[in-house]
Amino acid sequence: MRKRVVTAVGEEAVSIKGTRNGLVIIFNPDRDIEEIKSNLKLKMESSRGFFRGAKFTLYTSSSGGDHRYVSELEGICREYGLIPSREVSWLPPAWDPDEASGARRKRTTVVPIRQQAAPDGEQALLVARTLRSGHRIFSRLSIVVMGDVNPGAEVISEGSIYVLGNCKGSVHAGAAGNLMAEVGALKLQPVVLRIGSVTADTPTPANTAAPTAARVHRGKIVFSRL
Repeated sequence: MRKRVVTAVGEEAVSIKGTRNGLVIIFNPDRDIEEIKSNLKLKMESSRGFFRGAKFTLYTSSSGGDHRYVSELEGICREYGLIPSREVSWLPPAWDPDEASGARRKRTTVVPIRQQAAPDGEQALLVARTLRSGHRIFSRLSIVVMGDVNPGAEVISEGSIYVLGNCKGSVHAGAAGNLMAEVGALKLQPVVLRIGSVTADTPTPANTAAPTAARVHRGKIVFSRL
């Protein structure tokens, strides 16, 4: 009789677990990012339509590793109709049965990506690439873009937005109504600039050569040098 070996969480490039509140999608940061994305697309394709409308949260099998590509993995899930949600949580069993030997082995610890703290203490989504026309990034956390935001790209955050390059697209910080949020860029030239419910009449400051921050003051968006 053919024996089935149970694989421990984290050994696969991507594994999907169903919970009462939605799906937990776990990726192994030790695998190559292209392998992770390919495996995730394969799993989505094999269940095309079945997951549509389901809420999901991304987990990783390691608290370390490179998490720069989280937004890309979330984007793949969105393409197949999944909805990111921080309401989905999962506590895996402490042990995996090994049917081949009859023994038990300890599971790998998994942690939710969006609940990990940024190095400076504040939680943030790091986007380590330039955003081009048609790209759209959304996060409940503050967003740091390590590149440019080109015309036609859109960045939306319920926190603040910081662009370590040229910001020439559309940015909306404090999207849930947070008027204390801010937008900062090395070169701030957005097409649309919003903070909370306030839209800038003139989205570009007078001096675009200096790093600039935009904040709400007395109901209007004002600019100051960083």
